Amino acid sequence: MGAKVESGIEKLRGALYVLDNASHRTPAEVLAIVRDIVRDSISVLQEPDKLKQRIGFILLAIQQSTEVRQHTRNQKLITRVHVIDQDLYNWAMSEVHAMSGGAK
Repeated sequence: MGAKVESGIEKLRGALYVLDNASHRTPAEVLAIVRDIVRDSISVLQEPDKLKQRIGFILLAIQQSTEVRQHTRNQKLITRVHVIDQDLYNWAMSEVHAMSGGAK
């Protein structure tokens, strides 16, 4: 199977993961998340440049495996990134390191 198809399959598996772990979300939120994942998956599958396709998929994996939270403390805006899917995040970060020549 080609890398393009495998990337798309992984994105669609992410959609299934969201559906399987949707108990703390409303149906509308779940549908919106799945819609975005499927749209992004189609976009990745259609990218003709293999490097761009790989980078796009890695970035999508990072986005899907994290969420950004902001709150104010002492009148300063604090931004934190929380990992919500550790396995997907670890995979994406290992890919980033491999692409930058940092993998061993």
